[in-house]
Amino acid sequence: QQLLHKQVCFLADPRNDGSYAQYIVVDHRLVTVIPDGVPLEAAACIPVAGVTALECLEKVGLPVSNSNNGVVTPIMPSPSGEKHRLLIVGGAGGVGSWATQLARSVYGSNIEICCTTGSQESNDWCIKMGADATISHNEVETQLGTGPKGSCDSIICLAEPTSAIFASLAEVLRPYGKICLVVAGEGIKALDMSFIFFKCGTVCTETVFSSIRCSNYIDQASEMCSILEAIKQGRVTAPLSDAWEEDKSDWKNAAEKGGYIDMVGSGHVKGKLVMKVGE
Repeated sequence: QQLLHKQVCFLADPRNDGSYAQYIVVDHRLVTVIPDGVPLEAAACIPVAGVTALECLEKVGLPVSNSNNGVVTPIMPSPSGEKHRLLIVGGAGGVGSWATQLARSVYGSNIEICCTTGSQESNDWCIKMGADATISHNEVETQLGTGPKGSCDSIICLAEPTSAIFASLAEVLRPYGKICLVVAGEGIKALDMSFIFFKCGTVCTETVFSSIRCSNYIDQASEMCSILEAIKQGRVTAPLSDAWEEDKSDWKNAAEKGGYIDMVGSGHVKGKLVMKVGE
C-alpha cells in the first residue's frame, strides 16, 4: 500500500507487452517510490540501464548499492599494488554512463576508470561522466598493459564479446580479476578461456531481466531505490543525452522518422533518451 498514489520507478516483465502503454501491470517486488526532488525523466533512466550498471559493478567486485551517503569507500588495492582499475568497454552509452558515475560516487579517487569509445564526442562524454581516461575500442591491447600481469582489475564489457575483443580483455585482465559480459550474440558461444584460466580470473554475465525470467527474484526495487537516493543527494545525475529535449520527448514525436526511437536504434546515442507515454 505504500506504493498507492505515488510516482514510481519499475522494471517490467519482458515476456509481456506493455512497456510503452499508458497503463501496465507489474510485480510489486519490482517497484519503488520516486523520492521528492527527482524528476520523472531522471527516474526513467534507472530501471534497465542503471540497474544493469549497478549489478555489473557488484559482479566485478565494486558494490555500490546502499553506499555510505557519499562517504568515499576504501577499496582493496590491486594484487599488483597499483590503484584498482575499472575498464568499461563501450563507456558512452546508458549503462556505461551509469557504471562510471556510480563507481566514481562510491570509490572516488581510490579507483581509476578507463572507458573505450569510438569518437571525440564520446571521449568528452565519458570524461564528463567521471572517467579518468578514454581509449579507442581497438586500442585496448596497445594502450593498456598486457600479458601475465595485465593492467585491469575489473572489466565491464558492453559490446558483443567477439573473439578479438575477448582476447584483448584476457590480455589486460590482472590476475584474479573479474570480467562481466553484458551483450551476448554469436561470440558468446565460443569464448577462449585459456588465458583467463591461467590468471585465475572470473567471467560472469549480466542480464537485468534474468531474475524475472527465472522467477528467482533479487531485490531490484532496492537497487533502483539506491540509485534514486544517490540522485536526490546529488552524488550522481541521470545521464540524459545531450540530444534529449523535453518538448520532443512525447511518444508521438519519438516515433517519427528521425525521432528518439530511431536515434536509439542507430547505436550512437551518448547517455540515455527517454520518452513520455500518456498524460
